[in-house]
Amino acid sequence: MSKSKSIGTTPDAIAAAEQALGRTLPPSYVQWLLVNNGRALGALSVFPVYDADYARKTWESIERHYRTSWQEWLENVGANDSDAASLLPFAQFGTGDYYCFDYAQTGPTGEPVVVLWSHETGATSTVAPDFAAFLVLPGRPG
Repeated sequence: MSKSKSIGTTPDAIAAAEQALGRTLPPSYVQWLLVNNGRALGALSVFPVYDADYARKTWESIERHYRTSWQEWLENVGANDSDAASLLPFAQFGTGDYYCFDYAQTGPTGEPVVVLWSHETGATSTVAPDFAAFLVLPGRPG
């Protein structure tokens, strides 16, 4: 199976991910997952929701990244829980930086804005007003 092949997912798998994360995922991300769950955007690894029907392809899910590698990076930069409480990483750039939904900021669509989180400093910079705008962003890695 090709790395770029889209497999999609189900509303039930998305609901399970939201429950595990304790957050509602942005609608534009949900719509993308329903068709593209497990798909990368070029060199950018977008985290899928775990789907038992595609367990091998979705094992490295958004929930798994949030509980493991994201927490490790926060420890590396000396961030405390309140520093990153509003952030939910949804993609990782090869350098260790994460694209995150920032639930403390909403864009014009009412969705959380997309920020780039630096693994070196723990600082964020806004890159798009929502996930849909992120997908068409010129110069986005991938």
